[in-house]
Order: sequence, then C-alpha cells, then structure tokens
Amino acid sequence: MTQTIPESEQLDPTPANEVMTVSSMIATLLGTVFTTLIVVGCAHSPQPDTAATPVPTPTPIDVEALLTRSGEATGALKTFRFQLEHNREGGTPLTDTLTVTEADGTVVSPDGLSIEFAGTVGNFAVRSSLITLGDDSYMTNPLTGVWEQVAREVSPLGFFDPQLGIGSMMTEVQSPVLVSKSDAEIEIEGALPVEALKPLLGGLTQGTTVNVRLTIDADTLYLEQAILDGRVTATEPDGVVRTITLSEFNEQVTIEPPG
Repeated sequence: MTQTIPESEQLDPTPANEVMTVSSMIATLLGTVFTTLIVVGCAHSPQPDTAATPVPTPTPIDVEALLTRSGEATGALKTFRFQLEHNREGGTPLTDTLTVTEADGTVVSPDGLSIEFAGTVGNFAVRSSLITLGDDSYMTNPLTGVWEQVAREVSPLGFFDPQLGIGSMMTEVQSPVLVSKSDAEIEIEGALPVEALKPLLGGLTQGTTVNVRLTIDADTLYLEQAILDGRVTATEPDGVVRTITLSEFNEQVTIEPPG
C-alpha cells in the first residue's frame, strides 16, 4: 500500500547548499554592479588637473616709488581733517611759551586752516583755537579766550599744507621698508630727517632723524597716519612719540575768519 505524504510535510527538492549558492551568486552580482556604477560614476566625474599649476610670482613693490605716488596723491587733496597727538612725554612748541599736546583741525588747500588744540603755557593747561586764511592768522588768547591776530609764522599750516608739508615729507623718508600690505592699507617704516618737520616744529636738533611709520590707503594712496618716534627739538625730553592722523578727504569745507 502506497502512503501519501501531506504537502506540508514534503521537503524542498532544492538542496540547502544550492539555495546558499544562488544567494551568494546574487549578492556577488549585486556587489559587482554596485562597484561598476561607482567606477563608471567616478570615471565621468571631473577629475582634478594633476598638472602643476604655475604660481604667479608677486611683483616686488618699489617702496620709494610708492611713497612718491602717495605724496603726490596726498598733495593733490583739496581738504582733509587731521589730528595731532603726543604720548605723555611731551608736546610740540607752537610759540616760545605755548606747547601743543593735542590738536584737531581741518585744512583747506591752499591756505586755509582751522584748528582747536590743548597745551600748556608754563605750568598752566590751556585750550585755544587758531584760524589761518591766506596771510592772516588768528588765535584765541589761551588765558582770556579772545580772538587776536597773530603772526603768520605761528600757524603750523606749512606742515599741513598738502603740497609743501605732508606730501613732500613722504619723499624724504630714508631706507623705507614695507612692513605689511593688505587690500585696505599699506604700512611702511623708515627714518625721517628732522629738517622735514621744520614747518611744524620750528627749532630742531639738526642732523638727526626720527623713526617713522606710515599707513597709506591701498586704494587712494592717501596718507592716513604718520607715527613719529623720537626727539626733534632741543627742549623736549627723550621718548616723545607724535601721531598724526588724516581723514575726511576732499569733503566740502568752508573756513571763515573769526567774527
């Protein structure tokens, strides 16, 4: 008698090892396809150029020529504002008795100057104002505050005159060295003969120099700041540092004589 085995109890005619072999083949095939896709994708992706790209050599900056161009640009200014500051060691003599410690003013080329300053007369701290228009100069009396006409030589316009003062000073820097250069500013250091400062400082220690650090606008080449480190007059102590800052270039300014 033949015994019928229920379908649920029938064995899979495919041997287990064959099932494993098919699964392995499928996995291998998928892996191969995946790898091929990656390789093909990479083959069609832009590849970096392995050829050496020549690096351009920066053109060396001719510092002396740069100072000349900066002096010309600054000398062409019609108006600008300036600030003069000293460290605690000293000040700038404006007259035989008046020493300026800080000043803030405006220059209108060719012969206009309006300035407010603080300083000392002997042992007294004072504040005063000065206006120069052409050959006429006026200053408030440091003690009374009353406007008085003063000698043209009292005015420091000679130094702040764009053509005769700051602009020409740029070309007298000795052994200039480029300190830094960015998209905004250029910094140069060197030595400056004190004779270049005579219009501002009057009596000088002849034949000496001061260290100077200049900051120049990289776009316009206007002088933005000059730091003068060193004693330039016989009466001041060692260690004097003067900082001159220029700003507000070519803005509309009118200087009127005092009323």
